[in-house]
Amino acid sequence: MAGDSAKKILQRNARHVSFLHKFVSVSFLFHFIVRVVLHRSIPIWTFHTSFWSLACLFCYRSLLKHAKPTYDLHTRELLDAGADLSQPGLTQYYYDCVYVTCASLWLTALVSDRFWYLTYFVVLYGAYALWGHAAPYVRNFRNASSNEPEERESKHEKRMRERRERRQQKSAGRR
Repeated sequence: MAGDSAKKILQRNARHVSFLHKFVSVSFLFHFIVRVVLHRSIPIWTFHTSFWSLACLFCYRSLLKHAKPTYDLHTRELLDAGADLSQPGLTQYYYDCVYVTCASLWLTALVSDRFWYLTYFVVLYGAYALWGHAAPYVRNFRNASSNEPEERESKHEKRMRERRERRQQKSAGRR
């Protein structure tokens, strides 16, 4: 049922997923071999390593879920190629998380533990992107709650108020 564009998306997603699988696997394996086997040391940053590894795996699994195609149960025809992983949005943030975490795995294994600080850029960028979406709503909520509702008077009410004021001025001038 799917057209040529869906098949191209399916092939492109398969390439992306294959590359990510190899990249993540090699990164984790390399980090483990260098840190535990060669240096015979469990890193001081064990909690940090495990936390970001789980975050990376979560993002990787989410990308796999987004790219999963849907087939017809009876005819095995492609119904849906899955989400296009090359589109911007949440999948782009998942890619960033995976790439930065894997890069920090490589750099911490080869150079220094301080390269784990690179992973905080993922959090900072996520907060920045989230603030970009939430800021207009927060500003509107703050303005709506701080300002008292101003009563708008119609043209008729405005004319009537001006007439009353003129009458009061005339009557005050007569006295």
